Amino acid sequence: MTAIESQLVQPIEFLQKIVSKGGPEPHEYDQLTQIADRLGREHKAGNISAIDLKLMQQGFGDECLSATLHGHSIRKPYGYAGDFMIIDKIYREYITPDGRFEKWDRFWQNCAATRAVRNRKAYFVKTIANCLERKGRLDLLNVASGPARDLADLYVRIGRGRVSTVSIEADGRAITYAKGLNSGFGEEIDFVEKNVFRYEPKDVFDVVWSAGLFDYFNDRVFVKMLRKFVSWTKPGGEVIIGNFGTYNPTRAFMELFGDWYLHHRSASQLTSLAVQAGVEKQNIRIENEPEGVNLFLHVRVSGIQ
Repeated sequence: MTAIESQLVQPIEFLQKIVSKGGPEPHEYDQLTQIADRLGREHKAGNISAIDLKLMQQGFGDECLSATLHGHSIRKPYGYAGDFMIIDKIYREYITPDGRFEKWDRFWQNCAATRAVRNRKAYFVKTIANCLERKGRLDLLNVASGPARDLADLYVRIGRGRVSTVSIEADGRAITYAKGLNSGFGEEIDFVEKNVFRYEPKDVFDVVWSAGLFDYFNDRVFVKMLRKFVSWTKPGGEVIIGNFGTYNPTRAFMELFGDWYLHHRSASQLTSLAVQAGVEKQNIRIENEPEGVNLFLHVRVSGIQ
């Protein structure tokens, strides 16, 4: 056994112990997070191979992975990380009905990252409601809308006739699901099944919102798409981009045991990318939700586009 392998025995044994009893208890959450951090560092250093990582993921067992949220993330039944169903399960604080594995879902739903996703929905509703107070009515573009539960919550709060939404989503299954959630507000929302890279709007919007898309982009694509979003926004309007920040205490667990990788960016990095996209600094501000995990880049659009 090498020195590195010897150092990994204790964290792996702890993980195996937690798996064997169906998941962690609340008093073990911090230790599990620390173990994931340590294993994450070793993986990035090349001390845990891709094969060994796969074996660790499979060590949860087929039944556990079939029942739990982190198993959903690993297996990607809709073909991609962060699909509409797992996002909506996070919004609803879903816990598997299989009592053998519910501890894993309780841990997952307690993670800072999942709390931040729920806060993201609340931030959206509050932000759009505040915009309405200033403008009276809005044309909204919601890009990569997923389950669109945020829209459903918004319309319950504000009622009909005040926000006209175009909702862009590449996954037709997500649109079908979203239409069901928003069945009472069908006249307010135009769902468009389209890859955002091939989308060209007929009109411009007061607000262009996208909270769960840009942290999948590298910097080059981020800048390219932000330029497009600015061009789709009315003068005096606003582009709002959500992105996971560099503070994410459960990042390693998401990555190692959820196979869910994102581009985490600091406030200064988001500002720099917006400047590269041609936005003047005085038109940029960065906000965050209460966990401090999700950041929001606000770009005020001025002048003739």
